[in-house]
Amino acid sequence: MKNKSMFIGAIVGGLLLAGCSKQSEPTADSAAPAAEKRLVTVGSDLTFPPYEYLKDGVPSGVSVEIMEKIAEVDGSYKADWVDTRWANLIPGLKGEKYDILFSSMYITPERLEQIDMIPYYKTDISLLVRHDSKLAPKGPNDLCGAVVGVMKGTAFSTQAHEISAKNCVANGKKALMIREFETSPQTTQALLAHAVEIQYDDAAVMKAAETNLAGKVKITSTEQFFPTVGGIGIRKGDTETYKLVEEGLNRIKASGEYEEILTAYGLKAPTEEDIAAVMNK
Repeated sequence: MKNKSMFIGAIVGGLLLAGCSKQSEPTADSAAPAAEKRLVTVGSDLTFPPYEYLKDGVPSGVSVEIMEKIAEVDGSYKADWVDTRWANLIPGLKGEKYDILFSSMYITPERLEQIDMIPYYKTDISLLVRHDSKLAPKGPNDLCGAVVGVMKGTAFSTQAHEISAKNCVANGKKALMIREFETSPQTTQALLAHAVEIQYDDAAVMKAAETNLAGKVKITSTEQFFPTVGGIGIRKGDTETYKLVEEGLNRIKASGEYEEILTAYGLKAPTEEDIAAVMNK
């Protein structure tokens, strides 16, 4: 799942009247300081390109761009990004450390029991190997017996264990050897260091890794599996923040900006059927 400016006061109009013996009185509008926007705290694991990451110390990525647009169209607040690790996100939201979670968090029944979520993108899984690897897994059935790296505490870990039990062990094949890491970049480093054979991660994240590490890693998966929808997390009972985010998201959808951002990152908006499937509606 992790900026901003203040308004400058108006120039006193009387200074423009050079040569006048009497300076003009400032108007009420020019004398009043501009209202400062309130901060809305956004918790995010800013280690997950292209969704959310730090670029030269500045929060960047698709999730960041969408959140910034949502705040911009409202105009009354701005996002205050807090970088934290994945395991801290939901506890931090429930403990009121953050107002919003915007960290490419997959919508699952377990998470919906703890927080409310607003859907905003659709994705699936890709498999990454070293460029010189003899392994070329196309889908989940090709993972049996392999050493697979995943992010700790994520849906990827849950899915990998499910594949190991249902696709491999239940069919008389070797179980996956699953190794977990704190962040996606750490998992990729483990792949490069030969600590794991395959990285199991979000499709857009693996595409970004393949692009950024050209000649070192490659995506080999061709099957679509575990398609899912990601959502924005809101604390249960916080209807004010929920409406604030939902209305802003609907406005940038109507303007076309939402679709433009997703397209720029190779992502798609979830359909009504996709949303219904994950939200149990």
